[in-house]
Amino acid sequence: MYNRTLTSPNELLAALINAPFRPHRCDVNGAQLPLMRIEIPIEIDDFLGWLKAQTLFPKIYWENPQEEMKVAAIGCALELDSLPTISAEGGPRFFGGADFMARRGSTWGDFPHSSYILPLIEIEEREGVTFLCINRTVEDFSVEVEFEQPLYEMMPPLSRVDYPSYPLWERNVREILALIEDETLTKVVPARCTEFTFEEELCPYSILKGLQDKSPTATLFAFQFEEERAFIGASPETLYRRVGRRIESAALAGTAPRRAESSLLTSQKELREFSIVKESVERALSPLCSQLRAGERRLLQTATLEHIHQIFEGTLKEDISDDDLIAALHPTPAVGGSPRDGAIGEIARREPFDRGWYAAPVGWVTRQQAHHLVALRSALIENNRMRLFAGAGVVEGSIPLNEWNELEEKISQYFLWEG
Repeated sequence: MYNRTLTSPNELLAALINAPFRPHRCDVNGAQLPLMRIEIPIEIDDFLGWLKAQTLFPKIYWENPQEEMKVAAIGCALELDSLPTISAEGGPRFFGGADFMARRGSTWGDFPHSSYILPLIEIEEREGVTFLCINRTVEDFSVEVEFEQPLYEMMPPLSRVDYPSYPLWERNVREILALIEDETLTKVVPARCTEFTFEEELCPYSILKGLQDKSPTATLFAFQFEEERAFIGASPETLYRRVGRRIESAALAGTAPRRAESSLLTSQKELREFSIVKESVERALSPLCSQLRAGERRLLQTATLEHIHQIFEGTLKEDISDDDLIAALHPTPAVGGSPRDGAIGEIARREPFDRGWYAAPVGWVTRQQAHHLVALRSALIENNRMRLFAGAGVVEGSIPLNEWNELEEKISQYFLWEG
């Protein structure tokens, strides 16, 4: 590793690119990958402004305040269409995600159904120091990076359309409640897509900057595979976090506006919704773990909302993979329902849009560690349009208008034009 700080991005890249190519070999999905990762300290004040300035795709952003991890990445050293299996300690770190379920329409355009990227260039902050990192898999290549560009405030939208509209939402919820009363289902989580149209083209990184202030405890993410379209979010929910064979997951359900004195833990409707999720997570993890412990049930508060939250910690059995974890956990009843297949069938039948990566697992993985979120509080940005996704758990006792208002609360952090 170099021991000096360079402030010119291209001077820095030249030093890293011209270093002799001496890769180590690691096994990724059964194939040998030559990889040489080089890092050097750099002074970058604004990760999101830096990412906005770049013209190399894909662009990836990940910021987790609990792990004190922040990464802005551009370019692709290797792309896979499924979750990678990595053999080498200290090997590559892939970022990516996949669709919630099969698509039926064109909501997401050319956005990939599933993709995991080893970035070519990363700006990473850890332990208070910022590094520029390059993942070289070939000896010869050329690339340039740009300085930061200013971010800007979002102007008010020209129009808004909800899919479904409230009358159709109300009908759907009442029909789902009838199925629950007949004991066909116990919970379904229908979602809404709210599309805003603006006069000017939107900058996803300016929007993320606004979310930083409104969602200080959430994990921020962005995946932009082409200039026209980006998927961003500020999710409060971890699907799972793995360090070696240690696993952590969480049950998160029940929603209410954040208050000084909460009634969430005494609401029978919200407790019923949470219990379905908790029992599902416990059933999913128990066969995969040699030990599993449930933490204390508590409130998780975001900037505007609060949820019932309980952490599970365990030790994975030998040979349990990240694929096994995602297959067991996704989709939880917090975003799908229960029983799973019946609830997903109702969602597919009733939602007039594709979920794409909304409510699906997104995150990163190495051999030693992995962290996947449930992609909630998320938006698909396409030119001058912003599609906001939100779902609400329908259980016995649900009221259609209350669930509709909950959707509004969940997307309100994106109303940056309101100040």
